[in-house]
Amino acid sequence: MEQIWSEILEQIRQASEAIYESVNPPAAPSEIKLLEETAGVKLPQDFCDYLSTLNGQRNTEERTRDRNAELPLLGYYPFLSITGIIETWNMMNELFNRETEPLDWVVEDKIKPYIWRRHWIPFTEYEGSWYLILDCDPGKNGTYGQVFLWSSGMDFSEVTASSFGEFSRELLSRLSEKKYEISEFGTIEFEDYYI
Repeated sequence: MEQIWSEILEQIRQASEAIYESVNPPAAPSEIKLLEETAGVKLPQDFCDYLSTLNGQRNTEERTRDRNAELPLLGYYPFLSITGIIETWNMMNELFNRETEPLDWVVEDKIKPYIWRRHWIPFTEYEGSWYLILDCDPGKNGTYGQVFLWSSGMDFSEVTASSFGEFSRELLSRLSEKKYEISEFGTIEFEDYYI
């Protein structure tokens, strides 16, 4: 997986030097361990390999963040550093700490029918209302480590990818095949808005 993310970064560098320069260096093993201990999960190896290649993007922590100036890594989504992941995870858990019952209008499928789960790990963020989630607490038909888009009114049966590895390979494929354009804002946008 580290090789795939190295190739993704090279594709990003070719497409946009500015976005490439926003990438953080690799996370230290101690930072990855802190994330696991904070969230109370064992992260899938493919996600650990990603963090061992890049620790999200610069200035994705609340104390340094300027959402008006940031360039998302891909699509509309800045990729959060481990500090940013923990901050966002804490915020979501505090925000929804009283939402402990399943949604009675959702039949459990791939994603558990709750507003929020403690073992959902947000690794990207868009305007404080859309998050790509690494799901470490999947529904009965889901898989540990699947990726889905969290938002209000989301579809609880639809996942973006069945694993972070699948998600990463799909990103690399789209970048390698040039299935994107550079928007007027300097962002890399996939033709089908994959993310």
